[in-house]
Amino acid sequence: MNKYELIVILRPSDKLESLKEKVREILKKNQVVIESDEPWGIRSLAYTIDRANDGYYEYFIAQINPTAVSNIIAEFRLQPDILRYLFVKLPTLSKTA
Repeated sequence: MNKYELIVILRPSDKLESLKEKVREILKKNQVVIESDEPWGIRSLAYTIDRANDGYYEYFIAQINPTAVSNIIAEFRLQPDILRYLFVKLPTLSKTA
């Protein structure tokens, strides 16, 4: 398992809570261990994405199996209200004295 930063941008709507829960379900289904979850809230997008000018940002630090990342991306692509996502692998720190 590698440690990743994951940022997900959701379409802000009246069903935002169910969208956030759907993201967590997808992560849980793929055996992701969420270490921290930080909601960044609704922010203006730099450019329009799928007719949306604003997006709800959610930031995660999680341990994810590298083979599960492609499965998660495939499921995110099926959700029309997930506007964007970004996985960034964090470097592992060596334990030297």
